[in-house]
Amino acid sequence: MADSGRSARGPESVTRARDIDRAQVSSVLDAAYAEGQLSAHEYHDRVRRAASARTLGDLGGLTADLQSPAVFGAPPAVAPKRLGRRHFDEYPARTRARTADRAATREVLDAARADGQLDASEHRAAVKLADGARTLGELATLVTELQQRPAAPTKPRTRDLSRIATVLAAAVVAVACFVWTVRADEPPPPPVEVAAIDYDAAPPLVLPTPSPATLAGFLKVRDDYLAKFGDTVVAELVLHDTHASVQRISAANPARTDDYTYRGGFVRSPGGYSTRQRDEAPVDLSQVDADALGAVLATVVTDLAVPDGQVSHLRFDADSRTEQPAIMIFVRSEAGHSGHLTITLTGDIVRSSPYTE
Repeated sequence: MADSGRSARGPESVTRARDIDRAQVSSVLDAAYAEGQLSAHEYHDRVRRAASARTLGDLGGLTADLQSPAVFGAPPAVAPKRLGRRHFDEYPARTRARTADRAATREVLDAARADGQLDASEHRAAVKLADGARTLGELATLVTELQQRPAAPTKPRTRDLSRIATVLAAAVVAVACFVWTVRADEPPPPPVEVAAIDYDAAPPLVLPTPSPATLAGFLKVRDDYLAKFGDTVVAELVLHDTHASVQRISAANPARTDDYTYRGGFVRSPGGYSTRQRDEAPVDLSQVDADALGAVLATVVTDLAVPDGQVSHLRFDADSRTEQPAIMIFVRSEAGHSGHLTITLTGDIVRSSPYTE
């Protein structure tokens, strides 16, 4: 499916879907869930419906109201357009909002309260509505009367890579011809004597950089988190193959989290913070049984029956059903086959969603 965020129309609505089409939609749903466009219930329901979809029309309906997730291409750098004014390259009002969109709207509402555009009760009500907003249209209505508005998200533009490659190749050839012409009459430079290097004289330098989505990577992230913040308590931690994201409960306001991205060190994420339910159980990473987690990771691909699969990411969060701290392990293959497993911090299985043909 060339555009997984576009609803199918016309003949496509009755065209039979392939396994790869279902896999692509499942990938979009995974990323949309990670970005906060879908609740846990909506995510699981849509994944289940995607797995059993028979036509492209069935699949298109599952992603038609979603923004294209960032993992499928970032928007080009353009002048920001304020939320609330529709432009041709912006998403329609019915498009689902991300956690980052809600955070950007809250920042504008906070600024409007600070400069007197909103009184305390208006600000309180608007922030509550922003936290519960499901679409970009709902967020836009909250800022239409304000002097400042957050930049509206724009659709990623598809780049013509073949044309870019052709232009670059032509430029390289032109530069090479110019250099050859200029230096054709110059005498060759004298040979440079290079001293022999004894590569065995010193031991090789090996940097410990395990993938965060492994047991060794988790232990390193946990140790670095403790060194950075002085404790091991998180609202949410997601470990990807090359990086991690963490939400740390704000000391000033337990209803908010300070958001960070980890790539060998913790850096404040764009937007800076998110909201959370005060009674939502935090996760103490020190309570994770590392041996039990390692045992589960060693067999999870086989247990979930994902052909040629590998662990794509781990999520440490309060389980949406039990409301207790849990670890969700996602497994995916290059062909798009996927499954996931939810366990307790001590390694007991809560739920298993294996891949099915």
